[in-house]
Amino acid sequence: MEFQAVVMAVGGGSRMTDLTSSVPKPLLPVGNKPLIWYPLNLLERVGFEEVIVITTRDVQKALCADFKMKMKLDIVCIADDADIGTADSLRYIYQKLKGHTHSMWRFPG
Repeated sequence: MEFQAVVMAVGGGSRMTDLTSSVPKPLLPVGNKPLIWYPLNLLERVGFEEVIVITTRDVQKALCADFKMKMKLDIVCIADDADIGTADSLRYIYQKLKGHTHSMWRFPG
């Protein structure tokens, strides 16, 4: 069975506003790496060649500039002020799921 990996990196970190007022939550530094690096690194290490990342434009710019991943990052951007949940985010990328609707891994980013 083939899997499709999806990293959800949309949330604004509403419960950590002191930290996220100037830096998007997925880019918060944890151990000298941005938070989003950890699920992407894990997916690459276990052999994924492609991952869909749902995020905002600010995070997209950082991903394109700072990340040197071997796997393809299919970055889907939503509006910075959009406050959508998991189900709406997945509905937003439904056409990109390549028929893997029963074999998808969702990772928080």
